[in-house]
Amino acid sequence: MIATTTASDLVEVLRGIVRAGRAVQHTADDGLHNAPAALLGLLAREGEQRMGRLAGALDVDPSVVSRQVAMLCAAGLVSRRPDPEDGRASLLGLTDSGRACLDQHRAQWAHRLTAALAHWDDNDATQLLTLLRRLSADVRGNLVEERSSPPPDSELRAG
Repeated sequence: MIATTTASDLVEVLRGIVRAGRAVQHTADDGLHNAPAALLGLLAREGEQRMGRLAGALDVDPSVVSRQVAMLCAAGLVSRRPDPEDGRASLLGLTDSGRACLDQHRAQWAHRLTAALAHWDDNDATQLLTLLRRLSADVRGNLVEERSSPPPDSELRAG
């Protein structure tokens, strides 16, 4: 188990990376922000799906996804069609324009990251990628456990 100070330091480093990513986003010329890019990436990876499933996969409120989807549909990056299993619901999918926009966004980020890591050797970059994937899986797994486990007895009595 890692020390609390190490975990706190890790949180600060991750926040710094997120802030740097936001700063880079302001200079990006693809017109696609990270939140819509995540939504497009999910559609590219997993195919058509309902809005509720997108919201769950992105860990955001459905109203957030609804606003993003409206913007992306208006821009021609996402398509919407009736769900054949339930006509009241819609299936959202990535359009060819959406895929091209996502590809451009990813290429720009890869270029920036390649430049930032130019002095790294391949082994260090591969090790970082392995550890970040592990961190992501463990954090997500812990969140799922927290959501599915009942509250401690003291919380049940206090309610």
